[in-house]
Amino acid sequence: MKQQSIVLIDLILILMFIISFSCSEQIEEIKKVKEIKLIKIESNADGNMWIENYFYNLDGVLCQVVNSESFRGRYEIQYLNKKLTEYSMFRIADGKKLFRDSVAYDSLGRIQKIFNYSINSGTELPLTWIYEYEYDHLGKLSKRSFYSKIAEVYFWYEKYFWNGSNIIRMEEYCESKEICYEYFYTYDNKVNYKANIPIYISDPLNWCENNVTSMNWYDYHGNLDIICRPCVTSYKYNLENYPIEIITNWGFRSILTYK
Repeated sequence: MKQQSIVLIDLILILMFIISFSCSEQIEEIKKVKEIKLIKIESNADGNMWIENYFYNLDGVLCQVVNSESFRGRYEIQYLNKKLTEYSMFRIADGKKLFRDSVAYDSLGRIQKIFNYSINSGTELPLTWIYEYEYDHLGKLSKRSFYSKIAEVYFWYEKYFWNGSNIIRMEEYCESKEICYEYFYTYDNKVNYKANIPIYISDPLNWCENNVTSMNWYDYHGNLDIICRPCVTSYKYNLENYPIEIITNWGFRSILTYK
């Protein structure tokens, strides 16, 4: 009887190992499926067409984005220990550097500041803007401030309100610290194609889990010039829930390609 119990225990342990190994394989397969990389965006608006190509290094890390329109430029992206440190944009026509954003992190590894160097006055770019990011007690981004290094003043700041992993409302405050504009967002339940792409990282909307499908707004000052209200975006998706086509109600259309 004792021997039968030992055999039974051994069989249970073997079965648990097989199940564990099978689950590990499934997890690895899921990870492989999720390792989808954006390689091209073909866009059309107001009769103009352009293409953005995304290039990755041998480790699969995005290192360059090149736009077919020369005035839009080429982005070069730099990392330190696989963490984004800065990205710069160069004009394709003559190679002139147009701006550089340098990223600083807090002790928890969250974005704390982005230093924007622009307005080219020779070979060096002066520090122009500092974007400052603040977080609430839950670790959610709660505020972004815009400090002008040239004027040495805060021009405006934004407050963010979340539902789960998406920003559903944003309040924009003017230099007078009065609320100027308010924005409201709705989302799909698919993968945000801009998430984790450095050239989009300064805008917290691109930190959200899903894609914005509608943006509405309220203007407290009466001077907000937006052509749509609401601004509606529709998507088509691939089997992995990434957008492959984007169409807006303000005349913008994009086709996205992944690998």
